[in-house]
Amino acid sequence: MVANGNLGGSRGNMKITGNGSSNGGAFQHIKIMGDAVINGDADCELFKCMGNAKVNGSLHAGSASCNGTMKVTDRMRGGSIKVQGEMKVGNELSAENVSITGELSVGGRMSAGKVKISGELHVNEDCQMEELHIKGMVEVNGMLNAEQVDIKLYGSSRLRELVGSHILVKKGIGLPFLGKFIQGTEGSLTAETIEGDTIVLENTKASVVRGRSVTIGSGCRIGLVEYQDEFKQDSEASVMQSAQINL
Repeated sequence: MVANGNLGGSRGNMKITGNGSSNGGAFQHIKIMGDAVINGDADCELFKCMGNAKVNGSLHAGSASCNGTMKVTDRMRGGSIKVQGEMKVGNELSAENVSITGELSVGGRMSAGKVKISGELHVNEDCQMEELHIKGMVEVNGMLNAEQVDIKLYGSSRLRELVGSHILVKKGIGLPFLGKFIQGTEGSLTAETIEGDTIVLENTKASVVRGRSVTIGSGCRIGLVEYQDEFKQDSEASVMQSAQINL
């Protein structure tokens, strides 16, 4: 293990190979190959992990990548974040670009520019982003707000409220995904409210769907659809009530 950092001085590098630990601090690069624990807040230009990393505190990284598992007990802030495996953030997560193949869990709020996930996204509070692309499962206990939402459903997804400009929710193609889903099953989404300009839904259960142009596809069960310009309903969808309104 080699570590050299100083919150108040010049930035050195941290490198941990095998099993090791270090105090937090300000670094140029943090590189981990093996299992590592960083005790305290860490700030770096580059965070790279091949193995398992835990930060007992907050992490601020210009760019962060991990092949394996990564856990930050408090807040995380970064420019770009790329993970193949599993990432857990105990509090808030803020980033410009997020790419996950595996699973991302956020204990607080999440804000980001572009997010691409193949696997699972779990956010305990509100979620704000420009673009969201998911193949897999999504669970947000608060409101998910994004300009563009593209979800391909595998497994059971759940949102309290979904708000966006362009919202597309499609069922998966029935293939096994990351070894977690059974071949032949179709994903589903449950939400209280979905609101946007252009909305296209499949396999979705919602109390209220509200938009300018709304398409309710197969497998949907909707309580109320409110639309301004256009409303289409598949013969295999259930809509209890629909009304044209001025948004």
